[in-house]
Amino acid sequence: MRKTIFRLTPFLLLPLLLFTSCSSKKKSQRLEYMKTIPVEQRNNYFAFDIFNKINTGEEKNIVISPFSISTAMAMTYAGARGETAREMAMTLAFHPEQDVFHPEFSAWLNAIEEKGRKNNSLLVANSLWPHEGYHFRDEYFQLLRNYYRTGFYEVDYTGDREAIRNRINKWVANRTNNLIKDLIKPGVLIEDTRLVLVNAIYFLEQWQIAFDPDATHDNIFYTSDGQEVTTPLMFMRDRFRYTENDDFQAIELQYKGGDFSMVIMLPTEGNSLSNLTENLDPSSFNRINQEMMFEDVEVYLPSFQIRSGFDLERTLIAMGMPLAFSNRADFGGMTTANDLKIDKVIHQAFIDVKEEGTEAAASTAVVMIRKSAVINDDKTIFRADRPFVYFIKENQGNSIIFMGKVGDPTVKPTDG
Repeated sequence: MRKTIFRLTPFLLLPLLLFTSCSSKKKSQRLEYMKTIPVEQRNNYFAFDIFNKINTGEEKNIVISPFSISTAMAMTYAGARGETAREMAMTLAFHPEQDVFHPEFSAWLNAIEEKGRKNNSLLVANSLWPHEGYHFRDEYFQLLRNYYRTGFYEVDYTGDREAIRNRINKWVANRTNNLIKDLIKPGVLIEDTRLVLVNAIYFLEQWQIAFDPDATHDNIFYTSDGQEVTTPLMFMRDRFRYTENDDFQAIELQYKGGDFSMVIMLPTEGNSLSNLTENLDPSSFNRINQEMMFEDVEVYLPSFQIRSGFDLERTLIAMGMPLAFSNRADFGGMTTANDLKIDKVIHQAFIDVKEEGTEAAASTAVVMIRKSAVINDDKTIFRADRPFVYFIKENQGNSIIFMGKVGDPTVKPTDG
């Protein structure tokens, strides 16, 4: 059995530790650092930051799409100015110069979409729902059309808001194969709502090497709260990119076409999943991907379905962007009156992993309101019979599209 010498040592965590301070100097350092790294790595910084914020231990299973959240927030960032924009850039790991950020983000988005279109495996859509006749800046809407290819739907938030809510939810459902059906809940839209920005993403792909359904058998899974449950474990034996050390095992399962894959990281027995995820950042994630080499591996993996939903306002405030949600918000790039602030950031995601492949979907909505409103003998075995973390990524840049954890695969999601 091959062992790599790579460990999650402190020097690998230096970039993450260096740039999480809330001091003004550290903020400036982080913003300058964000200018030096490619957009896909900035996306991964945000992915790990927000996952660790919402992974409090209360939820056994989680799925999120940092890619969807970033895209919706990028469209919002286009209207931010001054210190509001600076806080958003620092928190969301965006380039602080907007004239650089949007062309760069758009090119990255288009490159990922193009790979997804080859096999119809990844579909991304954006839309705007502005209040009709409001004093939005034409140049703001034009920027979003140019760089984010947004659909445009004028509505009247002083009228039938239930009808508007249903229209937005139908738009999302149609673009996520009906997996995200009720993104905007009753009561979210109010008379002072002036703009809703929505991103939807849908992923469907078969494994390059599929699990044999006849090889799936019930096995014990040791849950995150120490219980033993019985769940089907899928099985296959083949050559996969793989690495391990004293802290974890990591394996990459490719999807057909080779543009996307799932990376699964399994803590070694006695090590906790929370310690593993807290010590991950883009540098260590890249290093793990670089260290993986082809090896004969027996893979045992539970099939699982997860649905998660989050209201991200408090999370984003705690991460460092309170101004955007306050009456001091500066979204002067959106309206001539500069009278808007963020009210809600709503995210839902779903994933279904089974023998033949993976289906996943996510949607994010940003709601803006007026400020006045409130194979060998020494074989390697990868047995995921305990909590693990997973990532669906685009392979060329290692960009994380979906990520989450499985603490109890027997918990089934409810429709939503």
